[in-house]
Amino acid sequence: MKQSLLSILFSFFTLGAFAQITITDADINAGDNVTWSPGQEYILDGYVFVEEGATLTIEPGTIVKGKSTPTNGEATSALIIARGGKIIAEGTAEAPIIFTAEFDIIDIIPDLTKNNKGLWGGLIILGNAVVGEDGGTDNVEGIPSSEGRAQYGGTDDADDSGVLKYVSIRHAGSALEANNEINGLTLAGVGSGTEIDYIEIFANLDDGIEFFGGTVAVKHAAISFCGDDSFDYDESYRGKGQFWFSVQDDLSNRAGEWDGSESTDLLPKTEVSLSNMTFIGAGTESMNADGNDALRIRDAAAANVWSSVFVGFADRAINLDNDFAGDSYDEFLDGNINFVANAFFDFGAGSSFADIVNTDGGDDNLLITHLMENANDTQDPQLGGISREADGGLDPRLDAGSPYLSSAQVPEDPFFDQVDYIGAFSNEQDGNWMLGWTALDAYGFLGDFIVTSTFDQAAVDVTQAEINPNPATDISNLSITLEEATQIDVDIMSIDGRMIASPISMLSLEAGRHTLQIDLSSAKSGPLMLIVTGDGELIAREMIIKK
Repeated sequence: MKQSLLSILFSFFTLGAFAQITITDADINAGDNVTWSPGQEYILDGYVFVEEGATLTIEPGTIVKGKSTPTNGEATSALIIARGGKIIAEGTAEAPIIFTAEFDIIDIIPDLTKNNKGLWGGLIILGNAVVGEDGGTDNVEGIPSSEGRAQYGGTDDADDSGVLKYVSIRHAGSALEANNEINGLTLAGVGSGTEIDYIEIFANLDDGIEFFGGTVAVKHAAISFCGDDSFDYDESYRGKGQFWFSVQDDLSNRAGEWDGSESTDLLPKTEVSLSNMTFIGAGTESMNADGNDALRIRDAAAANVWSSVFVGFADRAINLDNDFAGDSYDEFLDGNINFVANAFFDFGAGSSFADIVNTDGGDDNLLITHLMENANDTQDPQLGGISREADGGLDPRLDAGSPYLSSAQVPEDPFFDQVDYIGAFSNEQDGNWMLGWTALDAYGFLGDFIVTSTFDQAAVDVTQAEINPNPATDISNLSITLEEATQIDVDIMSIDGRMIASPISMLSLEAGRHTLQIDLSSAKSGPLMLIVTGDGELIAREMIIKK
């Protein structure tokens, strides 16, 4: 029996799809308690406000999609939590809450890619915290100024707009008009009573997360392949952040674009503390060489940055604006901009602090001296793997040989986890907290390439052992130093214990250092375990190599 083209297309677009429930602005009103559950998809049709006094609860595993062309004629679709409204979106690593475009078929990978940006609006949260705006309030960007429910700002810095946890926001950022786009996640006047932890923005047309004032703190935030900046704050943001990650490509701008208040004499001033970030730029060969900085700090903004990794940017590491009295360069001179125990490596502008910092007509040497006196460095952080394509080559954890596994300095504040490593990820096998719930993982960007350990000592002391090169090639060298004569065997195993090859068998070695060729051609890419036995007894194990 022949099947019509229409029915074939219908079957394709409904493959694996849930029942769909269209949501309009009329469906959530002041005082309502509304719950969205997994098992169906919720389609945002236009601007949907959670009004003052209303609470929207989104259960783990729920999928929310936005129409790019709403039926009511509005420019795009977005979910907007108004002042006094709440969102309780608490997913899990196993069942994240996904916001995405209407035509994103979650079960088909890849149907959309990192280049599919701006297909719907985004998620906007408006709060009652203090913002650096004349009059103390404003209407959020991306929503028509005639919409009174789009106001943010107030006097309650402890304001509570709800919870976002294990939430992935994909392919958003519709442009309403020139220079008026919606961010993936907009936090405008959001107070410290709001909990945000494990949040992802993937392939947004504008910024990933933008903070307009407020005091909200954010942990575990992953921003990938946005069309503008990854993390943007302005209007006197006074929050905290830890474990922030960003990766960019040729379409991206800065990892951090940080602005102060609407005017330099407007209080409160910006006061931000950030620790354990890993920001990967577009690459030193990127076409976006003019503007792909790690950080631009301007308009009297301030920042305190601890124990973070900045690597692979086409331009500079730090640009401090110095356009007027009281600008960010003066904030630095006044002690309000500080960098402590950070790693800066691989910039298109050069390799030294003199190359990669700019104070816009100020004294660059003062910033360079500050960096050198506060444990900042320009060594290679030795990340597991950097790739900006869906080839499984991105592993932002530190390798076992990294100089930054134990050099962290973290603010002594209850918000911050006290960790030894710099950057957003530990060196443990389970240290990549983006696995399992992000688009980065689902779309095939993430891999497992780090060396997590060296040889453990056993019956015969092994004073030194290493693989060269690492990542390994098909024919690699095992260098090993033995304290006594031994007959050795070398076995290659997968991490889950499967035997792959035994390249060396019953080889008699004298005490001392030896370099042996081993054949890894039968091993697939990824982490491997090397086991060495001597005279039938284990002498070394758990050397994780990557291929």
